[in-house]
Amino acid sequence: MPNLELSRGQILRHLLTILGIAALVFATVGVANARLNPYVYDGDAIDDVAQGLVQGRNFANYDPNIDLRALRAAQIRHLTTTPDIVIFGGSRWQEARSESIPGGHRVLNAFVSNDQIEDMMAITHLLDQAGRLPRTMVFSLRFVSLQPVAARRTYDWKQWEADYAEMAGKLGVTPTPYPNRAPIQQWSGTFNMGGLFGRVQQLDTAEGTPALTTATRDDHLDIIASDGSLRWSKKSDAKFTKKYVDKFVDNEILRAGPTRPAIDRDLVQVLGKLIDWLRAKNVRVVLAQTPYHPVYWQRIQSYPFAKTLHGLEAVAEEMAAKHGAIAENRFDPAPYPRCKAENFVDHIHGRYECLEDMFQRMPDLVTGARR
Repeated sequence: MPNLELSRGQILRHLLTILGIAALVFATVGVANARLNPYVYDGDAIDDVAQGLVQGRNFANYDPNIDLRALRAAQIRHLTTTPDIVIFGGSRWQEARSESIPGGHRVLNAFVSNDQIEDMMAITHLLDQAGRLPRTMVFSLRFVSLQPVAARRTYDWKQWEADYAEMAGKLGVTPTPYPNRAPIQQWSGTFNMGGLFGRVQQLDTAEGTPALTTATRDDHLDIIASDGSLRWSKKSDAKFTKKYVDKFVDNEILRAGPTRPAIDRDLVQVLGKLIDWLRAKNVRVVLAQTPYHPVYWQRIQSYPFAKTLHGLEAVAEEMAAKHGAIAENRFDPAPYPRCKAENFVDHIHGRYECLEDMFQRMPDLVTGARR
């Protein structure tokens, strides 16, 4: 009968072989993800896009799921003139077009995704570092913008951790300790097998090729315009049917309604310091909340989630009263005639017509003059 016992040396060799194979698989996935997702992982490719946007061209891509934080940082580095207005927040602002803002001002829409207070700090540092602080900064508060770090389920802000920490120093506040702000989730995402599989499927069925362009609309590719705003393709637009949006609204009410994300008072104080710092640099600060889908807004009022939203409106009013910010403070779409159900792509993302209505009813973002 053969001896089935393995020596310690044989076991070690087997383990090393297994670890070597695993490392090779991870490395292969990482390299493949990087090559197939250049606008997520390739800094040079992202920089080329940023340069093109600053030069007045637009960028057509399969979807807007690129590394928006890296893109915004690169745009700011390449700016040759200082914007009058910088709009910063999450994808709620994605369809805010410069031409929708009265006054003929130079506008940079620097929306990202899943924004937090740390993102506001980071982009302020980037603009200051580049000598491009605008005359007006437009911020907004997402339902978890001021949520305690330990309670968060999105980690996108960590990509800007170094810029956030630099701005914390300027404000005289202690940043979140590095172990809690290190972009571990972004690093690990490079080796995501599921993400690679999905990307291969997307490329296999894709129509068109990502490129800088002068076009403002495409049949198959979404466009990030030179002002930073998003223009949906005809294919994407066709997806946002009433049935699709209504289902999204229903699902989000069931998902988020019972929750009540906390508002961290320490982070509220940091927001106040940020506003004070910007105003000391002669930057007007506007806190503007983008409206919710009208049916969602009406129905969510009976859920705990609404208390967080009203709490954020109260924070904006506090920032106006104590720190001189300007609060344009309505999650409620009722005051805006074009913020109707048909002008939303889901429960929270208004189309440009809705956002245009919002800007038309605000004072001039640079002069403060009422219309």
